[in-house]
Amino acid sequence: MSRYLVACDAGGTMTDVIVVDEEGRSVIGKAPTSPQDESIGYMESFWEALEYMGISQEEGANFGADVETAIYTGTSMLNTVINMNGYKTGILTTRGFEDIISQGRGKQTFIGDQWSEITHMQYRKHRIPLVPSQLSRGVTERIDMFGTPVIPMYEDEVREGARSLIVDEEVEAIAIIFLQSFVNPMHENRAEEICREVMKEVGREVVLEVSNKVAPTTREISRANATVVQAYASDPARKQLYRIEEELQKVGYPHSLKTVLGYGGITNIRYPRLFEAAMSGPVGGLMGAKYLASVIDEENIVCSDVGGTSFDAGTITAGVLPIDREPGFQDMYVNVPMLGITSIGAGTGTYIRVDPATNRIKLGPDSAGGTPGPTFMEAGNTTPTINDVNLLLGILSETNYLGGKVKINKDVSYKLFKEKVADPLGLDVYEAAETCLDLLNVMMTEHLANALMVGHDIREYILLGYGGGGPLHLLGYASDLPWKGICTVPHAGGFSAWGGACMDYSHRRHKSVGAVITPDLDDETKLQYLTPVTQTWEALEQELIEELKGEGFEESAISISRVVYMKYYGQLDDVEVVSPVADLNSMGNWQALVKDFEDLYAKMFTLAARPDVGAYHINEVCVIARVDTVKPVLRAYPLADPAPAAECKKGTRPVFIRGKWQDADIWEMEKLVPGNEIEGLAVIEASNTTLFVPPEWHVKIDEHDIYWITRKDS
Repeated sequence: MSRYLVACDAGGTMTDVIVVDEEGRSVIGKAPTSPQDESIGYMESFWEALEYMGISQEEGANFGADVETAIYTGTSMLNTVINMNGYKTGILTTRGFEDIISQGRGKQTFIGDQWSEITHMQYRKHRIPLVPSQLSRGVTERIDMFGTPVIPMYEDEVREGARSLIVDEEVEAIAIIFLQSFVNPMHENRAEEICREVMKEVGREVVLEVSNKVAPTTREISRANATVVQAYASDPARKQLYRIEEELQKVGYPHSLKTVLGYGGITNIRYPRLFEAAMSGPVGGLMGAKYLASVIDEENIVCSDVGGTSFDAGTITAGVLPIDREPGFQDMYVNVPMLGITSIGAGTGTYIRVDPATNRIKLGPDSAGGTPGPTFMEAGNTTPTINDVNLLLGILSETNYLGGKVKINKDVSYKLFKEKVADPLGLDVYEAAETCLDLLNVMMTEHLANALMVGHDIREYILLGYGGGGPLHLLGYASDLPWKGICTVPHAGGFSAWGGACMDYSHRRHKSVGAVITPDLDDETKLQYLTPVTQTWEALEQELIEELKGEGFEESAISISRVVYMKYYGQLDDVEVVSPVADLNSMGNWQALVKDFEDLYAKMFTLAARPDVGAYHINEVCVIARVDTVKPVLRAYPLADPAPAAECKKGTRPVFIRGKWQDADIWEMEKLVPGNEIEGLAVIEASNTTLFVPPEWHVKIDEHDIYWITRKDS
C-alpha cells in the first residue's frame, strides 16, 4: 500500500496542495484561497491534485487513510489579526508602561512601505492596537537589567487588575508583560499564579500568556507584541486549522494536521506556542530552495516568490537560512523567529491606477488577490491588474489560465485598461500595458538589488524564481544584474507547498544572554563569562526534549543543534552560528566556535571590513530540536536530445514586446523533458505557471528538471 505526504501553501491569492508519494513523485493542485473558511481552498486544491493522479472524488473517498502526514502553511493567524476578530485581550504590565501596545515603536508606522511613502510623514499611521489602553492594567514592580528585583511586586495590584479585566471587562485572554522578565521571570511567574487564583475565585477561565515563556528575549515592545499576538490570535486561528483537519478526517485521514512554523519547522496544530506559525506563508519556498541548493551543490541562492499579492524574497548564504528574530508582522515588530524574508506589494494581482494629480502610473501596493481577481475573471473587480496586462500582451493564454479550468474574458481586460489607464495617459493600449509591466519588473529588481542584496556580491548568487507568477516575471526582474545563474522549476506554482514537504518536524527556543569576550581577558575569566551560554543551552535543550517527547517522539529520534548569535563587538548585525561543540567549558571549544563564526562571517560579508581587534559579543542563544520526516525526492533523469519532441510545441502566438508584435513559440511544460533546450522568444505553459522567455534568452533543462536560463550572448 502506497503512503503519501500532503502539504499545503495557502497564499493571499491561491492555495496550493502537493501530494508526494514514497518515491518522491508529486502532483500539485491549485484553487483560490478562501480566508473565510480555509478548509474550502484546501480541499478544492486537494481534489484537483488527486485528479492529476487520475483519482476521482468517488475513488478518493478514503484516500486520507494512506496519507502519512498532512501539513498546512498559510494565513489563518494572519487573517485573525487582519480582521481583528481574535479574543478580547487585556494586559498586566509594569506600571508606567500601560500604553506599551498602543504606543508601539515609531518604525512600526512604515513597515513594508515603499521609500516614496516612508519619506512622507502623512503616509505613516499607527495600527489599531490589539489591546486598547482601557484594557491595560499597571502593576508596581521592577527588575533591573541584571535581573535584580529593585522594586518588589505589589501583589494586591496584580489581583485587582486581574479581577477588573476578568470580571468587569470580561476579557477572553490576558497577557502578562513585565520589563526585564527575560532576565529574571520571578515577578511574571508570581503574577501568573495570582491570576489563576483569581480565575478560580470568580469561576471563569481565560487564556493566560506570560512573556518570559512566549519570548524570553530582549526588545521590550517586540516581546510585548509577540505575547499579545499569542493571547489574541492563537486559539481563534486554531479553529480554522481544526476545520481543515475535520475535512481531511472525512476522507479517512487518521492523524492530526501539522502546521509550519515561521522558522521552517513542522509541528502539531495543538502546539501551545502557535504564534510561531503566524508568518509561515512564505517559509516553504526558502525551505524548498535549501533542499534544491543541496542537490545542485550551490551555497548561495536568492529565493524570489511572485504571487498574486506580493513579491517575497530571501537569501540563503553559505548554505545558511537567514533567521529574522524581530520580523514585521501586521504593522508590529514581534519577537518571533522567522526565516528572513522581505516583501513588497507587487504581484500578478497588483492594481494599476493612474494618479489624477500627476497623471503617472501607480502600481499597488494593494492587490485583487484570488477574489475578486483580475478584471478578466468578471468576478466584480473593475480595476486593471498586472495579470490583465500579461493577458493583453499575449504572454498569458486565454485558454490556459489555471490549466484552462477558469474561463477568462480578454475583451473585459482591454475595455477597462483602455478606459482607466491607456486613455488617461494618452498612450496606445499595448504600449501602456508594456510600460506597466516594465515598471513592475523595475520595482522587483530594485527590491532585490537595493534592499535584499546590500553587502552581498550578486555574482556569487543563483537567482531562483517561483510562485505562480515567478517564471512569468523572472527574466524581467533578473534584469541585467550579473547573477551567477538564473533558474526555475516546472512546479514553480506550488514550490512553497513542495518546500513545506521538505521540512523536518522541529521546534526551537531562543533566549537572550550577554557574553563579551575581549583579548585582554585571561582564559579563566573568558570561560567564566561563557558559562551562562552553556547553562542556557542545557536548559533550553531539556525543555525541547520534554516537549517533543510529550508529542509522542522517542528521545533517540530527536537531534539537537546548539546555536549562538554572535558578532564582532561594536557591530550592529550578528550572525547565526551552529556550534560545532556541545559546551563552552574549555578554551579549545571556544576557539572552535570562533573559527566557525569567522569562516561564516567571511562568506556572508565578503565586502565588509573585518575589525582588527578580536573582541566578540554573544547576545542570544538558541537550541533546535529536530525529528526527521519523509521528504520528496529531486530525482535525476537521463538527458534527452536538445530538440524537444514535436508534440511539446503547441504552436505560436503574437506577443507584444519592445513596442511591436512578434510571434512567440508556445510550448507545453509538462511534455518537456530533461535535456531539452528552448530558444526565446517563447512562452512555456504549465497548468500552474507560465515561463516567459524574451528573444535574447535561452533555456536548458538539466537532469533534475530544473530550468536554467542564460543569455544567448553569454
